[in-house]
Amino acid sequence: MNTQSSSKTWIWIVVIIAVAGGGYFWWSGSASSSAGSLQVSGTDATGVLGSQVLGLLNQVRSLQIDTKLFTDKAYLSLHDFSITIPPQNIGRANPFAPFAGDPNLLQKK
Repeated sequence: MNTQSSSKTWIWIVVIIAVAGGGYFWWSGSASSSAGSLQVSGTDATGVLGSQVLGLLNQVRSLQIDTKLFTDKAYLSLHDFSITIPPQNIGRANPFAPFAGDPNLLQKK
């Protein structure tokens, strides 16, 4: 029984060291590598973003919309079947307030 508890102790020590070492490498390694890859100088970042915006603007300007659809017979034959909903009565100001003559309220008093 003494050897079994001794081996469990060593296993726990190894697990704790492994978790601590993994955590150290996880947080120290990821912070330095990701920070270096995300840093861009101010003029380069502005130039990259500006060129992306100009590229998207050129794509939007080059769009061609075919308006022949709106003069087609099939489009013109469509009918609007929407139903107008009449205005509804508004309920009480506080829907959770008890009613004035509620018999349940009289029993609680």
